[in-house]
Amino acid sequence: MTNFFSHLRTAALLTCLLLLTSWAGAQVDSIPAKAGFAGTTANYAISEDSLVAPVEYSSRDSMDVDLVNQRIHLYGDARVNYQEVTLEANHIVLDYGQNIVNAEPWPDSSGTKVGDPRFSDGGQEFTAKGLTYNFKSRKGIVTETVTTQDDVFVRGGKSKFVSGGIETNDSSRSDVIYTEGAIFTSCSLDHPHFGIRTQRAKVVPNKLAIIGPSNLEIMGVPTPFWLPFGFLPLKSGRSSGLLFPSDYQYSPQWGFGFQGVGWFFPLGEHVNLTATSDIYLNGTFTINTATSYRRRYKYSGSANFSYRRLVDETAISEGLQPNVNQGITLGWSHRQDQRAHPTFNFGGSINFQTNLADQRYLNTYEAASTNIIRSAMNITKSFPKLKSTLTAGLNHSQNNQTGAITVSFPDARFQTQTIYPFRKLPGSQRAWYKKLSFRYNSQLKTEFSGQDTTFFTQQTFDEARYGFRHDVTTSLSLNALRYFNVSPNASYSEVYYGKTLEYFLDPSTIVTAPGIDENGNPVVDTTSFASIKSRLNPGLASFRSYSAGVSVSTQLFGTIRMGGRGLFGLKGLRHVIKPSVTVGYSPDYRNATDFISGTPYFIRQTLIDPVRGNPDLFVTPFDNQIFGAPNSSEERFGVSYSIANLFEAKVYNRKDSTDNIIKLFQNIGVSGNYDLTADTLKWSAINVSGSTQFFKGLTQVSLRANFDPYISEFNTRTGAVRRINTTTLSERGVPVQLNTFNGTISTNLTVAKIRELFQGEEEEYVTDVVEERRRRREEENTLFEETDILSLFEKFSIRHTLNYRLDREVSTTPGARDTLRFNTNANSIELRGALQLTENWSVNIGQIGYDFTSKSITYPYLSFARDLHCWEMRFSWAPQRNTYQFSIAVKPGTFDFLEVPINQNRYDGRQQFGY
Repeated sequence: MTNFFSHLRTAALLTCLLLLTSWAGAQVDSIPAKAGFAGTTANYAISEDSLVAPVEYSSRDSMDVDLVNQRIHLYGDARVNYQEVTLEANHIVLDYGQNIVNAEPWPDSSGTKVGDPRFSDGGQEFTAKGLTYNFKSRKGIVTETVTTQDDVFVRGGKSKFVSGGIETNDSSRSDVIYTEGAIFTSCSLDHPHFGIRTQRAKVVPNKLAIIGPSNLEIMGVPTPFWLPFGFLPLKSGRSSGLLFPSDYQYSPQWGFGFQGVGWFFPLGEHVNLTATSDIYLNGTFTINTATSYRRRYKYSGSANFSYRRLVDETAISEGLQPNVNQGITLGWSHRQDQRAHPTFNFGGSINFQTNLADQRYLNTYEAASTNIIRSAMNITKSFPKLKSTLTAGLNHSQNNQTGAITVSFPDARFQTQTIYPFRKLPGSQRAWYKKLSFRYNSQLKTEFSGQDTTFFTQQTFDEARYGFRHDVTTSLSLNALRYFNVSPNASYSEVYYGKTLEYFLDPSTIVTAPGIDENGNPVVDTTSFASIKSRLNPGLASFRSYSAGVSVSTQLFGTIRMGGRGLFGLKGLRHVIKPSVTVGYSPDYRNATDFISGTPYFIRQTLIDPVRGNPDLFVTPFDNQIFGAPNSSEERFGVSYSIANLFEAKVYNRKDSTDNIIKLFQNIGVSGNYDLTADTLKWSAINVSGSTQFFKGLTQVSLRANFDPYISEFNTRTGAVRRINTTTLSERGVPVQLNTFNGTISTNLTVAKIRELFQGEEEEYVTDVVEERRRRREEENTLFEETDILSLFEKFSIRHTLNYRLDREVSTTPGARDTLRFNTNANSIELRGALQLTENWSVNIGQIGYDFTSKSITYPYLSFARDLHCWEMRFSWAPQRNTYQFSIAVKPGTFDFLEVPINQNRYDGRQQFGY
């Protein structure tokens, strides 16, 4: 009875609605709706088979309600919602009588069909050209469906769609699309450039695609490459999976091989591990692991390890065994976020390799040109209340040319800031004792040294050096006679070593040869006598040193002013002179002895070799140690001086009628000292240095010179050049003579600096030509025309370095004049940069240069790239190594294993050219 009255009320409502439309003069059985109309099917539900929830709908342009056929037509940005299901299209027909919805694009004012249907169900969505869906059965038919997940586009033909067709877990279900003629690709075009075409596929959006027999299709043309079946993950986020080879190649040296095959492992939420290998048929292979980790607001880093086994078969043709080179590379970098901890920090990088593993295998400019590898991994803890910092860690240095390795671990340092102990005492802040300051530093260090081939042996640990040093310095700054700064200072230092050198005569260096004496009797002549050798012996030993002094400094100013706007814009010159004089004292350490171990600071050679030892030469048990040895000079009381000079000019600027200060010469300094306790050679050599720049920093000039007030002569007995107590003024009539002169001129030319030079200031310029073109097109809807040709060369730089030296060569013939020899230590020019020729063409000059000293090209490395939408063509060439790489490949992503590579490694290039 209740259902009867319910149907009766519904029928009465519909009758009233029809009478109302008839009274309004409507002669058709459809009702045009106003734009932006929205509603729900709850007003039309008359069947027992109606849905459990109403269907909400809306449209932008118009809506027609067909009461006879029970259909609602929605036009323009139409939208239908039912529970978690959402459907959007430009035209939607909702058949609320049969619970069916149809969606399709609709022509716009130009006749182009726009607004493809977009279906979403609980976060899973896809697009199609046409869609029919039954809300009751949750099934539908779609045509030309497109599912997108990350960079994968799944384009299907006619497909059957089941909403919630499979159960993914206890609480959720996933949609399923059964499609025919699907293509899987990373190309976003409606007609993709490439893809994997399959006749049958089962697609679970955002999760997985299962395909049957399929083949690779390029530009719509099938290729001979077939797959019997496949599983393609469509899930967002990280997941374990196979890494296809990034390169296939044939090497005459190594045979057939492939590079970059491996596996990706997500280790937890914050760590990724990639393990790959390069394998060749002749036995050459590499194993590589790369780990990256990151915790937001805490730290980030990466670790890399490689083992390389390279087989060089060049010697086989000569009847020799193939040469096998093995080596490892190890890298770790860690960075702590600044917000992680206010007083504690841990970070740095470690780089290590053996047997030139990277230089032998990699062809990059960085790998080939790196001579020194350095590492530094440190923990830093600051103590704000103590005004001090503690740093501890590992430091490493490796020379790739000589194979020498030096590792310092542990290397701990503790140092304080400048502390003023009496500043908080009552009284005036200008009191002299409140300006007294001191600093304390200490360091504990262990150093291991050896060759890379024997570094991890017991010998390296036996020859390790370790020690401890701490020192304290104190100073006081006073003002005297208003214009002079007087600074007394003193320092004290202690050094402790766990090993010292023991000197002895090595009998194994004695060389004898048979001979005949003057009487004709056979004798044995000694052609080489025993030499002094040393060895490290364990045992605690230490030495101490201290010094004191007083320095006085001031400033002098000299100016020249010109009236009006000056001469050619020059309005004035200023010369600033900063002289400083220091009187210092240091004791004699040659006769000192360590009171802890009794070890003397210095030992005369005659005590080791009484017959042939030089009484004027000393050796020290602390030689070649990590903190050095004590000063070998006698008691010294001397005066050192320095004069710093600065030359500036004031120039009138016609552009804005202002005056600019230009530094003509920067930091021209003169320094030397005078020893009051020395019997001879009281004056030291005079050092002169200076630097300046031209063209607003484009060119840097650095000069250093050494002048000596004494004559130098060649000692025929020792074969060395030494100073003698004869002044150049008395011998040659000049106060000093030039010993050495060294100059460096370096120019770094970039587009930004050219702008600054000619425009007078830095201006905004285009840094990304491609982005600029895209923005102009969007704003103006016109083709972009390049208005600034310099923008193309923004990433180019040209560097020129010239280093020359002038040395005095003392004549080995008595009475002959000395000569000055000019040498060019370095003279090279270098070009680097990237050029974006068009939106799709780019050229990169990794490095190309010429060394005028050796008259050779310095490792040229060139490359270019062509953007082919979803593909990319690349070519790189290193002619000095005769290596090249050419590839046409899918852009990095899911399908980047599709690649056509052609390359030549350095081993094949060396064999081809015979070097």
